[in-house]
Amino acid sequence: MLQGKKAYICSPLSAPNPEGVQHNMELAKYYLMQMKRLYHCRTFASHAHLPLMLDDRIPEERETAMQIAVLMLDLCEVLIICGSHISEGMRSEIQTAFVKGKDIYWYDSKMKPGELMKVENWRDIDDEVQIYT
Repeated sequence: MLQGKKAYICSPLSAPNPEGVQHNMELAKYYLMQMKRLYHCRTFASHAHLPLMLDDRIPEERETAMQIAVLMLDLCEVLIICGSHISEGMRSEIQTAFVKGKDIYWYDSKMKPGELMKVENWRDIDDEVQIYT
C-alpha cells in the first residue's frame, strides 16, 4: 500500500513540561521506525529532531518549526496520523494535507494494532480520536 512512498508522520510534540516534549520526540522517532518497518515507506517527522534546536514555547521558533514541517509535508505523498490524540499542531498539519490533496492514514497501535486506516475526512476519525489544544 505505501511501499516506497514518502510518508509524513503526524504525532504530538507539545507537552506541559520538557520531559513530556522529550517523550513525544522519542515517540515520533518510534513511529518513524515503526511505519518504515511495517509499511516499507520513507518516513519524515520534523518534530522528532527540531526541538533539539528550536524551542516550541517561543512563538517565533514554533512558527519556524511549523514552516519546516510544511516543507517536509510537501515532500511527502501521504500523511500518517499516529495515536489517538490530535494536538493543535497536528490539526494544522492534517488540514494542510487535506488542502494539498495528500493521502491521509491513521495508525493507532492500541485501538487497532497493525492496521492503517485511510482517512477521507474528519468524520472518519472524529469519534475515535481526542482533539486537544
